[in-house]
Amino acid sequence: MSRTISVVIPAKDEELRLGRTLARLREAAPRLGITEVVIVDDGSRDRTPDLVREASAVGGGPVFRLERHERNRGKAASLRTGMLAASGDLIALFDADLSVDPAYLEGALRLIEGGADVVTGTRIQEDGTEVRGSQPLFRRAGSRLFRFMQEAIVGLPFRDTQCPFKVMRRDVRDGVVPRLTIDRWNFDVEFLVVAMRQGFAVRELPVVFEHVDGSTVRMTPGYFIEQPRALWAIRRRHGSARRRDRR
Repeated sequence: MSRTISVVIPAKDEELRLGRTLARLREAAPRLGITEVVIVDDGSRDRTPDLVREASAVGGGPVFRLERHERNRGKAASLRTGMLAASGDLIALFDADLSVDPAYLEGALRLIEGGADVVTGTRIQEDGTEVRGSQPLFRRAGSRLFRFMQEAIVGLPFRDTQCPFKVMRRDVRDGVVPRLTIDRWNFDVEFLVVAMRQGFAVRELPVVFEHVDGSTVRMTPGYFIEQPRALWAIRRRHGSARRRDRR
């Protein structure tokens, strides 16, 4: 059955990387069934919104839509804005650098046709190896530390909650997004916890991650102080993801 697919991308000061991403999505759209690309400009001070307008003016291919935050509100807030604006039967989340190839939409669609409501990418393969060797060592170490904290505090059973690739049915969006409250860090954890506690079926899809220079995420000491606080806030607000603790 043919389904329309909306791609949602949060973007803040991404003029150096976004043009290539929009071109890749335009090229891949006919083969993958992408009908709409929603870019959420999160208070950028560069040409990020202009690039989206230029892509929209070209015509042909998917519809390129620009949603704007006049001030910076954070990645989670941007994803919520984009998801609520999306019109597709399926909604796919990517980062502005497209570090996960959009071709993985084909595998996600097969899982959804097989009964999944949400597909979340994992950079950890079935044999335990991590396919993100191009990522700087400090980022990989930080990701492992976050995984340990997430499992201890929230208990999600997934190997890589922060992978920048997720696909969901539109009814998942409708049921989950209104319950999300975090604006900045840990969108992925809150989204997955709420989806699971509502009974949606979540499946993992192994993907290859290609690091692209220019990330605006900075793993400062404050980042590691704030992460446990945010995870505990999710646990208090939504409960544990561990099956024995779920209502």
